[in-house]
Amino acid sequence: MKTKWVFIIIITIFSIVGKSQTPERITKFTDFRISYNISSMSAGGDHFAKGETIIPFGAGFEITYSLSKRFSSDFGIEFRSTGNRIEDSFIFARIPEYSGPFHHEYIDVYLDFPIHFNYELLNAKHFKFHLSFGPKATIYFFKDYYNPGRIGIVDRYKGSSFSSGIDFRTIEWIKISRKIGIFSSQCYGYYLFGDLRKLESIDLKFGLTYNF
Repeated sequence: MKTKWVFIIIITIFSIVGKSQTPERITKFTDFRISYNISSMSAGGDHFAKGETIIPFGAGFEITYSLSKRFSSDFGIEFRSTGNRIEDSFIFARIPEYSGPFHHEYIDVYLDFPIHFNYELLNAKHFKFHLSFGPKATIYFFKDYYNPGRIGIVDRYKGSSFSSGIDFRTIEWIKISRKIGIFSSQCYGYYLFGDLRKLESIDLKFGLTYNF
């Protein structure tokens, strides 16, 4: 049901944007942005409420290409990581013939490749506001250490997987000078394919922008 609504929203946005275009075209690279990101991933709810859903370390780079007076696109690369996390607990009968202390260390890393299509709702003298949407591809890297593991001895796992989904975003700019500005954005993502399928992501970003 959620996937169906995602596609309905995408079609609606394309219709609105298509009707809003004017013959005037301004096709050029306009700016690039660097950002610090904090995000949360969950199968539904409890975003930022539980420590295990928070991905506290992130950085990104994006560049914007103008398509018309109000319509633009941007693409970039983003890095997110949980950092090294440790879980110590006591287990009972989780592993045959073993009850006792349980130690788990892990690190998750996400490498994102987003493409956004932006519609400019407001462009004042020192402030701009855009609505955005677009696809996002993610390469997920994981590394786990269990002591004890599934059969009562140390286990180590590492690997990677590929997933893709769709992003919806608002972004705000404040102009400081002719070339320099600051921005913030709020993004909701939903994974449609891959190992991360049906996971939601909420990303909060802020950083600097440089205008060409």
